[in-house]
Amino acid sequence: MVSEKLVSLLRTFSKYELNRFRKFLLSPYFNEQEDLVRLFGLLNTALRTEDNLEMKLDKQGVWKALYPGKKFDNAHMRRISSELGQLAMHFLTEEARRQDALSEALELQQVLEKPELQKHLSGVERQIRRQLDAAPGQSTWYYLSQFRMHWNVYNRASKVVATADFMNKLLPADQSLDYFYVVQKLKFYVAWLIFRGFRSTQQELLVIPGFWDYIRQSPFSDLPLVSIYQDVILCLTEPDEEQHFRHLLKNLEKYADKLTKEDLRECYYIAQNYCAFKVNQGKTDYYQVFFSLFQSIINLGILLENGQLSEGVFKNMITISLRVGEFEWAENFIQEYSECLPSGIRENARTFNLANLYSHQRKYDKVIELLRNVEYSDVVYSLGSKLILLRTYYELGEYLALDSLIDSFRIFLRRNKVMSKSLKREYNSFLNFVKKLTTLDTSNPAAIAAFQQRVMAVSSTTPKKWLLDKIEELQKK
Repeated sequence: MVSEKLVSLLRTFSKYELNRFRKFLLSPYFNEQEDLVRLFGLLNTALRTEDNLEMKLDKQGVWKALYPGKKFDNAHMRRISSELGQLAMHFLTEEARRQDALSEALELQQVLEKPELQKHLSGVERQIRRQLDAAPGQSTWYYLSQFRMHWNVYNRASKVVATADFMNKLLPADQSLDYFYVVQKLKFYVAWLIFRGFRSTQQELLVIPGFWDYIRQSPFSDLPLVSIYQDVILCLTEPDEEQHFRHLLKNLEKYADKLTKEDLRECYYIAQNYCAFKVNQGKTDYYQVFFSLFQSIINLGILLENGQLSEGVFKNMITISLRVGEFEWAENFIQEYSECLPSGIRENARTFNLANLYSHQRKYDKVIELLRNVEYSDVVYSLGSKLILLRTYYELGEYLALDSLIDSFRIFLRRNKVMSKSLKREYNSFLNFVKKLTTLDTSNPAAIAAFQQRVMAVSSTTPKKWLLDKIEELQKK
């Protein structure tokens, strides 16, 4: 192939970006080499079809198309491929700058510092202030942009010692730097606390002495992100003090219009993690709080990120809604938002979550219809679908189908190269329990009680609750 590095970069371009990159290459300001335009033309044509890419982009074939009659020169081929790759990255930089008008204006503010350009500079600085006033939220980027604007003004004033209003230019730059530092430091601290909760680490994020007292003072106490991140930190460091969580939710509602969508989404996900922690402690009333957070995320318009929904969030929302009995809501959510999932996993996610919903609704025929002939490439979906189908056969009393599924499930576990041995043991233990459940003497309370004790003694979390529910049903009969 011509250049795997170059091709892998261009494959990330949308058709719109490929068209714009062609215009970029045709501009003599950015590129004066005609052979780079021709090379991109060949790559562009091949990338738009994707089939037989290796053959279409063979070095010798591309060379013949570029330089008919010339002897193949591998070094020259590598050079022009590298130069085209450099131009592609320059193009991406220019596109990013074009989409960030504020950063572009801040760069222009520095460029226009010449005395003879004062009128132009004043116009750009008015534009910057308007953009900051219209910013969709006070993020760390907002405070950094404020600092950059005030720094440019101060830096210009510092070159003239006799500037009358020198302090009026120095103080705003200093204050906006403090705002940026404090908010970003809190963000880093929260990230460290979350990481520490998942992974054991001896490393600490150091905080300068007096930092916590300093940020409790005005004007920091009036900054929405400072207030919210302090609540988050208290939730993470003192999780048993539930008033911190209630205060966080109150502040999220209060300051929702003061934050960017990214910051607000991140804070709501942290709140969900707190709910998950409480649920794992056995406080099942937090399921309803969990569900209400999902509703808030949708109502605030922060569910989608760049028009897409992550697979994990989608599955969690369905799981929690089923847990609180919101079946109709779950079905509507699946129908409406499955189209927002990445295309590669969309159908798997939709099928699996619909089957999970129908299982909770006891629509077992629909479950079987969805899952019987589905083979997932993803091990998580494959395991989940087999568990749902297994429970469905048990509920319907289809014990022959159940036995057959247990056998195929064991084969799947044995052949799987991804799962750990301990996880395989958990699932095999669960299958043994299900098999035993179907052969229990329901007229023998002692046998049922003994089986219940065996299940309760297992430490694994693999569908233990479902087994205990089924045992309780047998005891009632």
